Amino acid sequence: MTSTLAQLRTRLAARLVDAGNAVFATTTLDEAIRTALAEYSAALPATAETVLTLPGAGREIALDGVADLWAVLDVWWPYDSLAAEAWPPPRVPGFRLAWDDARPVLVLSARLAAQPQSGDELRLWYTRPHTLQDLDSAAVTSVFAAHETGLLTGAAGYAAAGQHLNQAGSVRLDPHESADLSGWAATRLRVFAEWLGTLKPGPGPTGEPYGAGWPMDKWETR
Repeated sequence: MTSTLAQLRTRLAARLVDAGNAVFATTTLDEAIRTALAEYSAALPATAETVLTLPGAGREIALDGVADLWAVLDVWWPYDSLAAEAWPPPRVPGFRLAWDDARPVLVLSARLAAQPQSGDELRLWYTRPHTLQDLDSAAVTSVFAAHETGLLTGAAGYAAAGQHLNQAGSVRLDPHESADLSGWAATRLRVFAEWLGTLKPGPGPTGEPYGAGWPMDKWETR
C-alpha cells in the first residue's frame, strides 16, 4: 500500500527525531519531500499510456493535452480502442518528440504509405514525473511502496541541509551542532544518490511469446 503526503511527512519527522515539528516546519518537510521526489523521478520516471483522438490530419501531432509528458516510449497507430486487440500491435516504426516553443509535438518520421487522419485514434506510451497523493494537488501516489524508505532518506538529507542553512549566523550553545547537522545531511544525501544509481530502468522479465509448446513425436524432442 502506497503512502500519502501526510503519512510520509509523519515518517520523515520521526526520522529527524522531531515528531512535534518543533524544529522542522511542515512546509520544510514538504519541500524536502518534493525535492527528493524530483530526483527519484529523474532516476526512474513513471510510465503511463493514453489514447488520443487526433483533431486533424498529418504526421505532426500536438501533445499539449498529455499532462506532464517527459518522453515518448512507444506509439501505436492506426489504433481502434473499440475493436478486439490485434497482435502484434500496430507500432509506428519511426517517431521522435520535438518541442516547439515548449509545446510537445510528436513527429511520425517513418516512411508509411498513409498518414494519420482527423478522428483517428493513436495509443501513446510515455514517461512522466512521479506523484505523491496530496502533494501539489496530486490525486494518487505513483512511487513504489518499496521505494518510500529510500525516498525518505533523501528527504531527510534535504531537510537537514535546509536547517543547517537556517542556522547560519546563529549563536549556538553547542559549537559542534551545526557541523554535525551538516555532516549528517551530507551522509544522507550521499546514500540517497547511491541508491538512485541502482534504480536505472532496465528490461523486465520476458517469456516465450507463444509458450513452450509440446513435442509431436520422438523426432521433435531434443
